[in-house]
Amino acid sequence: MDLASSARRESSFVKPVIHDIATHLALIVGIAALLALCMVYPFLPGGYDRLAVPLSTMAQVFGVVGLALVPGSLLWATIPRLEFALAVLSAAVGTGVALILALFATLSVGSAFGVLTLAVWVYVLVRLVPRLKRLKHAEHSRFHPTPLYLVCLPVLALVAQRALVAPMMQASRGRAIANASAFIGDIEQYHGRHGRYPASLQAQNRDYRPDVIGVERYIYAPQGDSYNLSFEQPRFLLDRFGTRGRVVYNPRDEHRVYSHTAWLLPPPEVAEPSQGWYATGETGYAHWRYFLFD
Repeated sequence: MDLASSARRESSFVKPVIHDIATHLALIVGIAALLALCMVYPFLPGGYDRLAVPLSTMAQVFGVVGLALVPGSLLWATIPRLEFALAVLSAAVGTGVALILALFATLSVGSAFGVLTLAVWVYVLVRLVPRLKRLKHAEHSRFHPTPLYLVCLPVLALVAQRALVAPMMQASRGRAIANASAFIGDIEQYHGRHGRYPASLQAQNRDYRPDVIGVERYIYAPQGDSYNLSFEQPRFLLDRFGTRGRVVYNPRDEHRVYSHTAWLLPPPEVAEPSQGWYATGETGYAHWRYFLFD
């Protein structure tokens, strides 16, 4: 009878724990999918969104610096008697992660976005303090889901980033190149009518759109008897960290793309100003090349 009662008690304890774990795993998968969507958002078809690249960058940064949360969270999950100390440690590490995210928010958008990021984390900390106090006196035998989130989310975000780098960049670049064909066609028609290329195509409204959320516009620049048509391509954080990429079309394969406006105004004795890129390569499309700047 005692054995039967013990088995029933154990079953009544195990079933809710399994249910809780399954629920939290489903939430983790959902949050990880949202992080992955933020990462790929600038590479998807659609009109330009100026927040797309910053949001993608912050999700990618979390996948990298968030790994600092994993060791302490693993200890938290495996040594229940130290859960209060390890929870405080995780909160401290999380503050460091938030500071780094705020830095990237500031660099990618501006100070206001960085301050907003910090304000959100301060709000989270204020909500966490009472829970940390309760955790200090809680029973150590019960299941706590927080370590599960802190271990899985950064790892899944990093895996998603590494898996999506090549296909998303190639697909978005190909889409922007394909959508430039109408622009190039109209430029060549102008050349056929007037015997020269336009001196400038700067205007208030952009009638030719890349149809990539993270690509703002095409930039036209005449060059002698030819011209360059370019766009800046969004990049993934771990794909040559700190690099910016520009994709350039030149009908004569005499591509020019510069990192500084001042370099376009060289003194008379400088025949060919420096362009500033450190690597270039083929895109797989005729007359299109990519250039990488640090």
